[in-house]
Amino acid sequence: MLVVEKLLRAMDKSRRYKDYDESMLNIVVSLVQNKNISSYDAEKQFGIPRRTILNKIKQKHLKNVGGPTKLTPADEQKIANCLILCGEYGYPLTSLELRSIVYDYLVKNGLSGIFNHKMPGPKWVRNFLRRHRNILTVRSTTNIKESRASKSAQDYTTYFENLKISLNNVKPENIINYDETNFSDNPGSQKCIFKAGTKHPNKTLNNTKTAISVMFSATASGEIFPPYVVYKAENLWTNWCVNGPEGTRYNRTKSGWFDADTFEDWFNSIIIPWAEKTMDPKVLIGDNLSSHMNIGIISKCQELNIRFIFLPPNSTHHIQPLDVAFFGPLKREWRRILMDYKVRHPSANTLNKQIFPEFLKMLLDASKLTQSKNIISGFRATGIHPINPDAVLKKLPDYYRPQINVSFDETFVNYLKTLRTPASKQKRNANKKVFIEPGKSVSVSDLLHEKVKKEKYKITPLLKQKNLISKRNVL
Repeated sequence: MLVVEKLLRAMDKSRRYKDYDESMLNIVVSLVQNKNISSYDAEKQFGIPRRTILNKIKQKHLKNVGGPTKLTPADEQKIANCLILCGEYGYPLTSLELRSIVYDYLVKNGLSGIFNHKMPGPKWVRNFLRRHRNILTVRSTTNIKESRASKSAQDYTTYFENLKISLNNVKPENIINYDETNFSDNPGSQKCIFKAGTKHPNKTLNNTKTAISVMFSATASGEIFPPYVVYKAENLWTNWCVNGPEGTRYNRTKSGWFDADTFEDWFNSIIIPWAEKTMDPKVLIGDNLSSHMNIGIISKCQELNIRFIFLPPNSTHHIQPLDVAFFGPLKREWRRILMDYKVRHPSANTLNKQIFPEFLKMLLDASKLTQSKNIISGFRATGIHPINPDAVLKKLPDYYRPQINVSFDETFVNYLKTLRTPASKQKRNANKKVFIEPGKSVSVSDLLHEKVKKEKYKITPLLKQKNLISKRNVL
């Protein structure tokens, strides 16, 4: 069957098909109709067959090449709209799920014979996506938690109302976004060439779960501040702090993440020197973490006219500028640098802290040309500068779009809303410790028997009273 399909594809390419633009054809037809050029000269000059030009003039053969589609254009458009809706609600469909839904739709409408009472094949999906390539595409997904997906337009509307007041009369060069990220010791996977039919395409490459935390900060005008590196260690060594980007600060914690002390040190060593240059109002935008704040930082903010703006929880994928537009290209370049190092040093078991500053410098130098552009784009995409709530709200499925007038089945929409924001969390049953003798096993019947036994000999208030009376009689 596969050989036959390949032969059919080869036959499709055996003759010349339309290899010119539709707009070009319309221009040539107009020239021939107005007698500015003959059909013979048009064929020679533009490479469009003369018979095609004449058929277009005479309104002949206006249908698309090939047989008609299995479904009507209206049905295909309805399916395309449903696919868009599923993607907006965070539950996009795979190719197999699309085929299954189309099959169910045909069965319910008595049209299952269109595909010989079977599901549509992968080829139908490819052709369907090609016909609707102007509105549909296949993309790799990024998994987000339910708490992030459940953020509503009202949550962001309140945030932007407060943000507009807080950023009033604040210059873009005085608006800072800070965010902490980590650089892992895993360069990711690559597509490689193997023998056809290989079941386990493995690649020998040492990698670990080690990660080094770095704090980045940048202004809405595109200026980036020196990074602040935090190692996971008890002590800090000199070799871990050399050959890095100019102005980089280094520290260490037991967890490898920022705590109150390291955040205060970052604030004093990176933000304070910048803030002392002007007394204009300044704003720092970042995560709402209680471990980041203390009395010392608050008092310094009052002295230097600095205000903190905390982002709503579970929303950084929409409104954190560095997270939206800066870290993505940076991490891709990091994986490339790390992969190159591991290929050249196959015996290296883990990412050495001594070479991390050098890698960090290579990383920032490689992305130097696009850093400012990406940062400015991040502030614009998150609606912070310039203030534009629609930049974020248009990404949400429950945001009203007046330019779109498409009606869907109400039950289908409600079903998607239920999936996105479930009514309540699943309750857990009470868990109790099971006492068993060493070497002995238990089954469900044993647990039920133990439960019945405990209920049978459960001490009631009446039984307690009888026991007390009997004890008094004994005394």
